[in-house]
Amino acid sequence: MAQVVMDKSHKKDKPIAAGRKIQPQAKKANSFVFSFLRIFFIPALFLLYRFRFDRKSSKGIKRPCLILANHQTGFDQFALSMGFKFGINYVATDTIFRHGLLSKIMVALVRPIPFSKGSSDLIALKSMMSVIKSGGCVGMFPSGNRSFYGNECKIVPGIGKLAKKFNVPLVLVQIRGGFNTLARWKAKPNRGKVTALVSRLVQPEELAAMTGAEVDELIQGELGFDEFAWNRTAQVTFRGRRKAEYLESVLFFCPDCKSMNEKGEGGLRSGGNEFFCLDCGARVRINGTGFFEKIHAAEKIPETILEWGRVQLDHIKGFDFSGFTDRPVFFDDKAVFSRAERAKKEYFLGEGQIALYADRLSICGHDFPIAEITTAIQGVRKMTVYRKDEVYAILAPYKTNLMKYMICGYHLRNKALGLQEEYYGY
Repeated sequence: MAQVVMDKSHKKDKPIAAGRKIQPQAKKANSFVFSFLRIFFIPALFLLYRFRFDRKSSKGIKRPCLILANHQTGFDQFALSMGFKFGINYVATDTIFRHGLLSKIMVALVRPIPFSKGSSDLIALKSMMSVIKSGGCVGMFPSGNRSFYGNECKIVPGIGKLAKKFNVPLVLVQIRGGFNTLARWKAKPNRGKVTALVSRLVQPEELAAMTGAEVDELIQGELGFDEFAWNRTAQVTFRGRRKAEYLESVLFFCPDCKSMNEKGEGGLRSGGNEFFCLDCGARVRINGTGFFEKIHAAEKIPETILEWGRVQLDHIKGFDFSGFTDRPVFFDDKAVFSRAERAKKEYFLGEGQIALYADRLSICGHDFPIAEITTAIQGVRKMTVYRKDEVYAILAPYKTNLMKYMICGYHLRNKALGLQEEYYGY
């Protein structure tokens, strides 16, 4: 799902994508189509993920309205639809519109609103307003990012202004248990329990009495969900033999030996439920509730993936990049490089190496100055690069860690531009 940037202070830093000829008209989603799809998705989501929506919490809610939810898994948009009796126009990243016939079928059935992730997109905002004015419902995941580490990604300031402008009921939905069931980096789900419920319904009169900043705070309080804090109390058990599989897609720094795979060898690896460092031998296991259990030489390994991610980010903030103008900090091979257009297909440009330097990102021989680009990750294998009105896509092999390019890239960009606000792509 896509992230709508409402705060004008972001506008100069986040470029608007190419292909601006798309018209901002949008028709509200067809409730009959959604009712038909629920016949199949309600039992399917329960069988696959033991998902249930608390329908009592959504009883009586009608269109027009704005629905916001935290974002944990790739099936969240389907799960959210199970809780309401009407169609929902989801704001979706425009990468899902680049799949030919499949995308055309999806657009015809559920009428999503395309949004260029990582950019300020006025066309998407106008389309959302068009749906609301026609009596429809807009559905959004305001962080614009599925959780990488178990907590909600950053919710962009300004979403409260949008909610006030729409002047319709604001519906806030919490999804719980999704991260430990099917984390963003996982290939196969664990067997656990996923639930969703309307945690707060805010009427237009209440919104009108609040400032945009107060609505932002309300949304953050309801949707800033921490899976690990929740499961310390809930104690939901998640069963699976591959709980740690592909975790090296989001973690690249070892707290025990301080290695972050700078040389393209060694580093962190996963196997089954275990995660370990080839450099120092530190080894942990993910238990049934999603927490780490230490196995060997793991004195400095945190208790959760979320805490590990924070330690990793702190290390990047203190890392000295000054010696990496002629040699890369990181590099990976076999990356597929393409030029992309908003809500349209991609054009292959080449295949080769992606490398990060202190002042630039190099992709298949094309150099992008760090200060001129922003990036966003789709899933864990694909990264979009924005430069002015140009959009590029990188597709990497499985287990490649693209997070290190995004996190370090934003850190270096923040320093180069002297930005006070620190944002790292999630």
